[in-house]
Amino acid sequence: MDTSQMKSPVSQIDLIRNPMMKAHHFISWYNQMIYDALSSLKEPNGSDTSTLVNFIEQRHEVPQNFRRLLSSRLRRLVQQDKLEKIENSYRIKKEVLEKSKTAATPKQKHVGPRQFPNNAYLGDTAEEAAITAAYKVAEAENKSFVAAEAAKEAERVSKMEEDSDNSLQIYKDLFDKCSHGEIVLLTA
Repeated sequence: MDTSQMKSPVSQIDLIRNPMMKAHHFISWYNQMIYDALSSLKEPNGSDTSTLVNFIEQRHEVPQNFRRLLSSRLRRLVQQDKLEKIENSYRIKKEVLEKSKTAATPKQKHVGPRQFPNNAYLGDTAEEAAITAAYKVAEAENKSFVAAEAAKEAERVSKMEEDSDNSLQIYKDLFDKCSHGEIVLLTA
């Protein structure tokens, strides 16, 4: 089954047109997989990463780098106070669990293994971020170069102004001396 067959309240066209919506959709999909795994395993002290990976791999098709992605997502959920980490295990916080019980959750129709979204999405996001970063670096370098050139030009103009002021002062002195009848000798 490919991603176009996944049931989702977000239309596939919206996901293609809006990368931020696409990222949010997949983050919430990961969160849902984690919550489902933790609530299904029901271990009192929480479940470790290996147990979660095995549980999710049995129910969903996941990419090769899933363990790393899952670890990252678990850390983020702990930072957001949605999960608590006890030694090397994770469990859903009681407050989050109570909120989810009071909120109506729609039932999933598809229980079998799911096809993980194409890795091109992850690569596209990283590639887009790299391209954006490269443009920003190039733009910053260009601005730095332009600023350095402008500083050189300002220094050159300042020196020209100083030379012009000195020349003007010499010419004024010569004019004053000549206007009072003095003889001025210029040597080269």
